[in-house]
Parts: sequence; C-alpha cells; structure tokens
Amino acid sequence: SQAETRQNPRYSLRRLPPLRFKMATDMDKLKELSAKKYADQAVAFMNVYWDKFYKNEKAREELWTWTNIFIKLDKKKEKGCELNEFDAHRFLEQIDETLSVKDMREFLRSVDIDFNKMVSLTEYLVSKFKVDWKVYINTPIGMDEKRQKELQDARNAVIQAKEKAENAMAEKKNSDKAAAEAKAAAEEVKAALAKVLSEEKKYQSKLAKHEKDSKDTSLGVVKRNKAANLLQQLKAKPTLSLQQAKITLQAAERKSTKAAKKAANAAIIAGEALKRAEQAFAEAEEKLKEILDKPVAGGNGSSWWLNREFEEAKKYMPKSKLAKMMKKRVKAEEKA
Repeated sequence: SQAETRQNPRYSLRRLPPLRFKMATDMDKLKELSAKKYADQAVAFMNVYWDKFYKNEKAREELWTWTNIFIKLDKKKEKGCELNEFDAHRFLEQIDETLSVKDMREFLRSVDIDFNKMVSLTEYLVSKFKVDWKVYINTPIGMDEKRQKELQDARNAVIQAKEKAENAMAEKKNSDKAAAEAKAAAEEVKAALAKVLSEEKKYQSKLAKHEKDSKDTSLGVVKRNKAANLLQQLKAKPTLSLQQAKITLQAAERKSTKAAKKAANAAIIAGEALKRAEQAFAEAEEKLKEILDKPVAGGNGSSWWLNREFEEAKKYMPKSKLAKMMKKRVKAEEKA
C-alpha cells in the first residue's frame, strides 16, 4: 500500500531502477586507440613496450619507418589512423613482406582485431611483436597528466617548427624561381639590346651609303636623286627590322622590371619565413631540452619520438642556419 511504502524506505528503494554505469570494454579501448593518429599509436606502443626499444636502435627506427609508410599510403596522411586491405598489402610490399592474395587475406583476418576490414598501426604492431592486445591496452604508461601536457606542448612546438620550416623552404623555392625568371628576363634584355645595336649599325651604314651616293658626282643624276630620296625615307622612318628590335627591347625591359620586382618581393618573403622558422626552432629546442632533461619513470617512448620528430624537422632547415643556431646555443650554455 502507499502507507506501507512511505513507512518502509527499504521497500521504496527496491522499487527504484538500479543505477547503471557503462564500462568501456577492451574492444572499446582498442578501437579508441586505433582511431588515434598514426604517430600517437606508435608512441603509445613504444611507451608500453619500451623494453623492446630502448636498447634497440634498429627497432626504434623501424617503427619510425613503418609509421611514416602508413602515413604516406593513407590519403589522410598524418591525420589517418588505419589502412584498407589494398594499402595494407602495399605496406607489406614496401617493407619486403610480400604475401600472396590468399595469405594476405589470412594475415588481415589475423591482424584485424576489431573486424572492420581495416588495419590500424596498433593492430599491425600487436601482430608484429606478438603481444596480447588486451594486456597492451590495459597497461598504464606511468605518466602523470602534467608530464603528458609538457610532452604535448613540446611536440606542438616541434610540429609548428617543422611547418614553419616547410613554409620557409617553399618560399625559398618560390624566391629561387623568381630570381631565375628575373635572370632570364635580364638575359632577354641583353639579347634584345644587342639586336637593337646590330640593327642600328646596319641602319647607320645604310644612311651613310645613301648620303655618300647622293653627293657622288661620279654617279648619274638619277642615281644621286634616288639615293637622296632613300636617305630622306630612312631618316623619316628607320628600317622595319630596327623598329621591331626596339619594340622587342622595350617589351623585354618591361618584363625584366616586373620580374626583378617580383624576385625582390619573393626574397623578402622568403627571408621573413626563414626568420619565423628559426624562431620556432629555437623555441622548440628550448622546450625539448627542458623536458628531456627531466628524469621520468614513464613515457620514454614519447620522449624518444619527440626528439626524433625534431631531428626530422631539421631536414627542412638550411644547414648554414642550423650551424648558426648550434653556435648560438653553445655560447648561451657557456655563459650560463
């Protein structure tokens, strides 16, 4: 009865629906990890199984290479997380693990833990290193949130430095192209000027000849008058070839002026882009040094990957600038 319910709270509670909390299953955790970007998947695996990597440079570099092949094959590039059957086969071909179509499908079935007919880097690594995926996805990496944030901040700085270096490289190519075009345009002016001088010489030679013939008493009146008439015509209107040569020269000069201006602007833009890249690299290097100098119990894979990304980013910077940055850093350390 209603009276009994009010008097007996235990009875009332039993009538309420039980509270339910949905716990993430191992498969949910695997799917979440497999949905991360390739680099994040690689770092996660390296963090948990650092014992397989820390004394094995070959293994570290192989993981780096595999990750970048996945990225290269995926249309989404760095933002991707898994490959389809065709691209997974291409991946195996590139690392010299070619399989027949039948063996490939069997391999995919064995690797594709979540049965979505796609192969994530995580699934490949689990298969390659023959680890228990359930143990893997439930193993903590031993990093607190502060350390993870520091690593992510440093990584963002490295990524930004690489992007700015790539932009600087692109602007340098634009500048070099503009400079080459300006040089070619200047050569066209030089050639056009030479043509004008050549035609001018021919023109003056004709003027001199007609001038001479018009005054040569050894010639008949008709020839002298003809020469005088031609002389007046040439003075009034130079030869067509000379006129065309001058028009070509004027066009070449306009083109050269425009190209030179474009090259100058491109050089300024390239210089500014390089300065921004240098600044970004200096900031990234400072953050990297600060975080790598700290002793930590976990996240060694993250630290190694971060340093490897920075070394890779350096390839986009001119060697002369890297040497300058190194010299500057050494001086700063000596003063400290």
